[in-house]
Amino acid sequence: MSKEEATSLLRSRGLKVTPQRVAILRVLLNGGHFNITQLLNEVRRVEPSISISTVYNTLMAFVNSGILRSFEANGKTWYEVRKQPHINIMCEDTGEITDVYVDTGFIENELSKRGIKVKDLNIIVYGDCAGASKPEASNQR
Repeated sequence: MSKEEATSLLRSRGLKVTPQRVAILRVLLNGGHFNITQLLNEVRRVEPSISISTVYNTLMAFVNSGILRSFEANGKTWYEVRKQPHINIMCEDTGEITDVYVDTGFIENELSKRGIKVKDLNIIVYGDCAGASKPEASNQR
Protein backbone atom coordinates (compact mmCIF):
# COMPACT_ATOMS: atom_id res chain seq x y z
CA MET A 1 0.00 0.00 0.00
CA SER A 2 1.31 3.41 -0.93
CA LYS A 3 1.59 6.31 1.48
CA GLU A 4 -1.24 8.02 -0.39
CA GLU A 5 -3.55 5.01 0.01
CA ALA A 6 -2.71 4.75 3.72
CA THR A 7 -3.38 8.45 4.14
CA SER A 8 -6.71 8.09 2.37
CA LEU A 9 -7.73 5.16 4.59
CA LEU A 10 -6.87 7.08 7.75
CA ARG A 11 -8.85 10.11 6.60
CA SER A 12 -11.83 7.95 5.60
CA ARG A 13 -11.97 6.68 9.20
CA GLY A 14 -11.70 10.19 10.64
CA LEU A 15 -8.21 9.64 11.99
CA LYS A 16 -5.44 12.21 12.13
CA VAL A 17 -2.73 11.51 9.56
CA THR A 18 0.81 11.40 10.97
CA PRO A 19 3.99 9.86 9.54
CA GLN A 20 3.97 7.36 12.41
CA ARG A 21 0.39 6.26 11.75
CA VAL A 22 1.08 5.90 8.04
CA ALA A 23 4.19 3.79 8.75
CA ILE A 24 2.30 1.54 11.20
CA LEU A 25 -0.62 1.11 8.82
CA ARG A 26 1.63 0.24 5.91
CA VAL A 27 3.34 -2.51 7.94
CA LEU A 28 0.01 -3.92 9.09
CA LEU A 29 -1.50 -3.88 5.61
CA ASN A 30 1.33 -6.06 4.32
CA GLY A 31 -0.47 -8.82 6.16
CA GLY A 32 0.15 -11.07 9.09
CA HIS A 33 -0.43 -11.06 12.80
CA PHE A 34 1.60 -8.85 15.08
CA ASN A 35 1.98 -8.41 18.79
CA ILE A 36 3.07 -4.96 19.90
CA THR A 37 6.76 -5.89 20.20
CA GLN A 38 6.89 -7.38 16.72
CA LEU A 39 5.11 -4.38 15.25
CA LEU A 40 7.40 -1.93 17.05
CA ASN A 41 10.45 -3.70 15.63
CA GLU A 42 9.02 -3.69 12.08
CA VAL A 43 7.97 -0.03 12.20
CA ARG A 44 11.33 1.07 13.59
CA ARG A 45 12.89 0.00 10.29
CA VAL A 46 11.23 3.03 8.68
CA GLU A 47 10.57 5.22 11.74
CA PRO A 48 13.56 4.54 14.04
CA SER A 49 12.54 6.99 16.76
CA ILE A 50 8.95 5.75 17.21
CA SER A 51 8.03 4.91 20.80
CA ILE A 52 6.11 1.92 22.08
CA SER A 53 3.44 4.27 23.50
CA THR A 54 2.87 5.76 20.04
CA VAL A 55 2.49 2.27 18.57
CA TYR A 56 0.11 1.22 21.36
CA ASN A 57 -2.04 4.37 21.09
CA THR A 58 -2.16 4.00 17.31
CA LEU A 59 -3.22 0.37 17.57
CA MET A 60 -6.06 1.36 19.91
CA ALA A 61 -7.18 4.06 17.47
CA PHE A 62 -7.07 1.58 14.57
CA VAL A 63 -9.07 -1.02 16.51
CA ASN A 64 -11.66 1.57 17.59
CA SER A 65 -12.02 2.83 14.01
CA GLY A 66 -12.50 -0.69 12.62
CA ILE A 67 -9.27 -0.90 10.63
CA LEU A 68 -7.85 -3.61 12.88
CA ARG A 69 -9.08 -6.33 15.13
CA SER A 70 -7.28 -7.74 18.11
CA PHE A 71 -7.41 -11.10 19.83
CA GLU A 72 -5.74 -12.74 22.81
CA ALA A 73 -3.70 -15.90 22.36
CA ASN A 74 -0.86 -17.42 24.35
CA GLY A 75 -0.88 -14.54 26.81
CA LYS A 76 -0.38 -11.85 24.17
CA THR A 77 -2.60 -9.46 22.29
CA TRP A 78 -2.35 -9.92 18.54
CA TYR A 79 -3.42 -7.45 15.87
CA GLU A 80 -4.48 -8.04 12.30
CA VAL A 81 -6.23 -6.08 9.60
CA ARG A 82 -9.99 -6.55 9.85
CA LYS A 83 -11.13 -8.88 7.11
CA GLN A 84 -13.73 -11.53 6.47
CA PRO A 85 -14.40 -13.93 9.36
CA HIS A 86 -11.84 -16.69 9.65
CA ILE A 87 -10.22 -19.07 12.09
CA ASN A 88 -6.85 -18.14 13.56
CA ILE A 89 -4.75 -21.27 13.93
CA MET A 90 -2.15 -20.80 16.69
CA CYS A 91 0.61 -23.30 15.96
CA GLU A 92 2.09 -24.05 19.34
CA ASP A 93 5.05 -25.95 17.92
CA THR A 94 6.11 -23.37 15.32
CA GLY A 95 4.80 -20.12 16.83
CA GLU A 96 3.04 -19.21 13.58
CA ILE A 97 -0.51 -17.94 13.30
CA THR A 98 -2.32 -19.00 10.14
CA ASP A 99 -5.68 -17.80 8.86
CA VAL A 100 -8.12 -20.41 7.59
CA TYR A 101 -11.15 -19.05 5.78
CA VAL A 102 -14.33 -21.00 6.33
CA ASP A 103 -18.01 -20.30 5.99
CA THR A 104 -19.01 -18.99 9.41
CA GLY A 105 -22.63 -18.55 8.34
CA PHE A 106 -23.79 -21.55 10.39
CA ILE A 107 -22.40 -20.09 13.61
CA GLU A 108 -23.82 -16.65 12.88
CA ASN A 109 -27.24 -18.12 12.01
CA GLU A 110 -27.36 -20.20 15.21
CA LEU A 111 -26.51 -17.16 17.29
CA SER A 112 -29.05 -15.05 15.43
CA LYS A 113 -31.77 -17.61 16.24
CA ARG A 114 -31.00 -16.96 19.89
CA GLY A 115 -31.35 -13.21 19.43
CA ILE A 116 -27.62 -12.50 19.44
CA LYS A 117 -26.40 -9.89 16.98
CA VAL A 118 -22.83 -10.86 16.08
CA LYS A 119 -20.48 -7.89 16.10
CA ASP A 120 -17.30 -9.86 15.68
CA LEU A 121 -16.49 -13.53 15.35
CA ASN A 122 -13.17 -14.67 16.78
CA ILE A 123 -12.24 -18.33 16.59
CA ILE A 124 -8.80 -19.44 17.76
CA VAL A 125 -7.63 -23.01 17.38
CA TYR A 126 -4.47 -24.21 19.12
CA GLY A 127 -2.56 -27.07 17.57
CA ASP A 128 0.71 -28.55 16.41
CA CYS A 129 1.27 -27.61 12.79
CA ALA A 130 4.71 -28.95 11.86
CA GLY A 131 3.23 -31.59 9.57
CA ALA A 132 0.33 -29.52 8.28
CA SER A 133 -0.08 -28.47 4.68
CA LYS A 134 -0.13 -24.75 4.03
CA PRO A 135 -3.03 -23.61 1.83
CA GLU A 136 -2.38 -20.77 -0.58
CA ALA A 137 -4.77 -18.47 1.29
CA SER A 138 -2.90 -18.71 4.59
CA ASN A 139 -1.55 -15.58 6.20
CA GLN A 140 1.37 -16.12 8.53
CA ARG A 141 3.39 -14.03 10.91
